[in-house]
Amino acid sequence: MRNKNRIITNNFSNPDAKQMYDLQWPKEPLLQQNYQEGCQCGACAYFAPLNEDWGICCHPKSRHYLETVFEHFTCADYAGEGWGPHSFSKHLRCHCGGVEIPKPKRHKQ
Repeated sequence: MRNKNRIITNNFSNPDAKQMYDLQWPKEPLLQQNYQEGCQCGACAYFAPLNEDWGICCHPKSRHYLETVFEHFTCADYAGEGWGPHSFSKHLRCHCGGVEIPKPKRHKQ
């Protein structure tokens, strides 16, 4: 792993990951297929967005853990949750898809 271990908000922090993305995972056809089917980091439960395009991989089992990755990147440990809020868990999943949930109205006593 060649992660630069510093916060980068506009590019991959690991040049090996960038090359994988640029070449579309030439040695990993399952990742190519996942990518084409929309299984991308921006919709992973473990993606912590930094801005509209880049975020940190927070999946402790991913080979890209703590790297800055492009929202349209993917990895073998992808945990799909949708493009809304993320739970950072395989067991507790958000299903709202980013839809704002109204606060309950308080009754006057």
